[in-house]
Amino acid sequence: MGDKMKKFILLLMMMTIITQSYADVEKISEYSITVNVDENPTYIKDTITIQNLVDYPLVPGIGELRLQKQGPKKLGIIPIPFTKENTPIEVQNLKGYYSLGGGKNVPMDTHVIYYENYSTISYEIWEPIEKKGNITIILEYNADVVDKGILFKTVSIPVGCDMDVDNLNIKFNSKNSQTYQEPQGNNFRVPKNTLFIVNSEFSVLPLPELPTYGYVLLWLTILAVLSIIFVYGEVKRMGKKEDKNDENENSKDSEE
Repeated sequence: MGDKMKKFILLLMMMTIITQSYADVEKISEYSITVNVDENPTYIKDTITIQNLVDYPLVPGIGELRLQKQGPKKLGIIPIPFTKENTPIEVQNLKGYYSLGGGKNVPMDTHVIYYENYSTISYEIWEPIEKKGNITIILEYNADVVDKGILFKTVSIPVGCDMDVDNLNIKFNSKNSQTYQEPQGNNFRVPKNTLFIVNSEFSVLPLPELPTYGYVLLWLTILAVLSIIFVYGEVKRMGKKEDKNDENENSKDSEE
């Protein structure tokens, strides 16, 4: 890279920093995520369109996406209902590309950083976006976003960055039935510096959409059945005990 180009990029970055102190200079106008739930590890493709909001060229520089998995605590492989823990997402096979104005895909530098309860994907773009123009970013990777059980799979998809997201759409690909999603629907708006998480569940059982996680309803049903069996057994045992006491009393009366 020549000295003139370096000075040009530095100038653009300085302009960006000055402008950012007064107003947002870029946003994500479209963010689509494709999740292949049944692959192991899960395949994820993010397609992100960043729009330049100012009247001069803008260099994106270094951007970050925050990743975090939210799910129930587990006793071995058994999820504990009504509990929650946050953990970083492990990322494998990360690849990134960008294209300007519908041009060819250009590979970009990407890397993953892990923290105590979250991780980040960082990417670098040093080519300027023309005024009012946009750039499309594609990230492909495998990640441990699925918790697998015998009958249910729960999926946690996080979205968080330092720009506003106007339209977020998530597509889940699975051969199993989707039994739950929170929040429901699609076409979400995510404010900047906010971690937005879409939780979903899939089951090998042909179940309809449920008001909560199917595994929670399953374990509540099992506990209810066990409670009924226990109470029935106690009532039956107490009945036998009373019958035995009555027999003993009748026996004593007969002897007298």
